[in-house]
Amino acid sequence: MLKIQPQGVIAALLLSLCLPIHAQTDWGERLRRALPASDAQAPASGQEAGLRDLLNTSSDHAVSTAGQQGGFLDNPGIRIPLPGILKDAQGLLSGLGLSQQLDDLETAINAAAERAAPAARPILAEAVRDLRFEDVQPILGSADGATRHLRDRQGERVAQALLPETRHALRETGATQALSSLIDHIGTRLPGISALRDFDLDTYVNDQTVAGLFDLMAEREGMIREDPMGQGGQMLRGLFGR
Repeated sequence: MLKIQPQGVIAALLLSLCLPIHAQTDWGERLRRALPASDAQAPASGQEAGLRDLLNTSSDHAVSTAGQQGGFLDNPGIRIPLPGILKDAQGLLSGLGLSQQLDDLETAINAAAERAAPAARPILAEAVRDLRFEDVQPILGSADGATRHLRDRQGERVAQALLPETRHALRETGATQALSSLIDHIGTRLPGISALRDFDLDTYVNDQTVAGLFDLMAEREGMIREDPMGQGGQMLRGLFGR
């Protein structure tokens, strides 16, 4: 019986990742031809291992990037905006002399996300470990397929696990109190602002934090696919035997 070594499967997977995005449409078929028929029907352990390594590398990068000072605030792609009506009425409120309070609140919100981000490292690692790959072909055929698969299957779990840390961080940075003070200061001058007293700031910022982490993961995954040797580090060099 023909046997195939896991290293060979991983190499086949990651060689596929080396292809330019425009050439990846048919790489699922290329991978199937590289495997025995039985292995082409279901994800082999080597394929899963390669995808988990890809996700772990991407998540480590995302957490390290987002968890530094300015990781959210200074990155327009994941910066967390003011919530709800505050964002919509930001121009009007600034005209009422509240520009500094709004800026302080947005800074505190993003600082909380940066403080909470490092706690996502073990949460994401556990989510990757428990992830199942029933069909790898759609994952292989997309520039961010592995990240989207993780987000679809484990995103809610990641958000729930990170929420206590985000809640604590919001209090540490003063964001919770800043929102309450801002609402008090506005008073009745702007209809609808009083509804923010019931706004769930914790969940809002937590969801935005998790979304930002997944966005960074997707970005990193795309870079690794385009340049696995340069972006993947020792993990991918080892898989290729280099």
